[in-house]
Amino acid sequence: MVENGGRSELPVYERAQSLLRAGELARARAEAQTGLDEHGPQAGLHLVLGRAHAAEDDDEHDRAAERAYRAGLDAFPDDLDLLAAYAEFGLAGDVMEQPGRRARGQAAADRLRELAPGSAQALRLEDTDARRGPRPPSLSYTQRHDARVALNSGVDLAVAAEQAHEAAEAWPCDRRLRVRAETLAALRTEGLACLTLRDPHRTALVLSGVAGVWLLAVPALGLAWPHSLWALAALVPVLREQRVLRGARRRAELRMPAGYAMPAPGAPDVPLPTRRERATLALALVVVAGGLWGSTQWQYARWTDYPHYEASVPKTYRGMPLADDRTSDLLTASMAQAELPPGGTPFSAVYKDEDSGALLAFTGATADLHDEDPDDLGKELSRGYGSAGLTVKSTWSADPGVLGGRLECAVYETVGAELSLCAWADKGSTGMVLVGGDDDRAGLARATRELREATLRPTAGAA
Repeated sequence: MVENGGRSELPVYERAQSLLRAGELARARAEAQTGLDEHGPQAGLHLVLGRAHAAEDDDEHDRAAERAYRAGLDAFPDDLDLLAAYAEFGLAGDVMEQPGRRARGQAAADRLRELAPGSAQALRLEDTDARRGPRPPSLSYTQRHDARVALNSGVDLAVAAEQAHEAAEAWPCDRRLRVRAETLAALRTEGLACLTLRDPHRTALVLSGVAGVWLLAVPALGLAWPHSLWALAALVPVLREQRVLRGARRRAELRMPAGYAMPAPGAPDVPLPTRRERATLALALVVVAGGLWGSTQWQYARWTDYPHYEASVPKTYRGMPLADDRTSDLLTASMAQAELPPGGTPFSAVYKDEDSGALLAFTGATADLHDEDPDDLGKELSRGYGSAGLTVKSTWSADPGVLGGRLECAVYETVGAELSLCAWADKGSTGMVLVGGDDDRAGLARATRELREATLRPTAGAA
């Protein structure tokens, strides 16, 4: 090969074809387009340009590939290689999404058979139809089958890969042999992909079982629903396998010659999935669907569930009786007018120390608060009650006691006075205790826990 300033002296078609086979798609397109611009239409250059676009597997490149093929056929309407390439390209389109492309591909195939029914190009199309039947297995299905046969043959993978390479070199126009060679070469360093390919149906069942068990374990262990997303880890082996196989198919396509010749004779048939294999895959889907449905229902039931209480305020608290005065009446009336969720039941009481005259106000409600976040309680207390003329002096968290939830306390300042309160919130109740002054913070939190536990009695309720 003679070199001239870094550019080969090979004919432009051979340079473009060599770049295509080496996987240099952009350079192959540039070389072919330069040749067309400098020398005018050439069937081989249109062929390379179309294949270099089609190998990108992209919608824009697909449209460019079709333009290249059709431009070539406009200039060379009876070129067998162009007709065969266009037929293959068109028939590879989706029957629902690309009916026009498939129809044009079928027209090119019909024209090819009409012009040269016994040619290598026409026999290649007929051979594909005859071997694969009316519903041919996809290239990826055939690839998986050939890889599985090689992996389960007992032959060392390195030896099998070398034998596949030799067969592909002997029959360079046989796409199946080329894909097989590239696949086995890639699998030599992909233990995970080998594992899933050896017995894909059993692997699918095992992975679906792992995913289903984890989906159900999330609500069973009381984990938050985002932990369910870890079930997607079961897809890692499958995605890895697909990446390896897709890369092998792409490399094989790039190494196919631009022209056509007969594939290797005697290629074994690709069997359809057996009834047992189909049943195994169906069971795997059922397991995943069942785990997902069960986990969703379980987590929804947990989310909508809330503790149910019956509320009855005690008659006395630490020797202080209920105050029977206007203060207690006003507190009870204000709670009755408060906006509560449907089914909410308010309660309130005011206890009065007979000796000192100090008051302890206690108010709250039972309700379905499952969609409320108890952690927001501290933020609400910190914001204070500006509209009531109160400013926050200090806040602190306290032990909520056996009923759980959150217990937050705060001291507010107003003109010439201080007001202390502790408020609790859980999924089924909320309330607070208020006293004047800031003398006994620990005692205020203790009083809130004691009054809450004395007032609320858990009952069985619908989830």
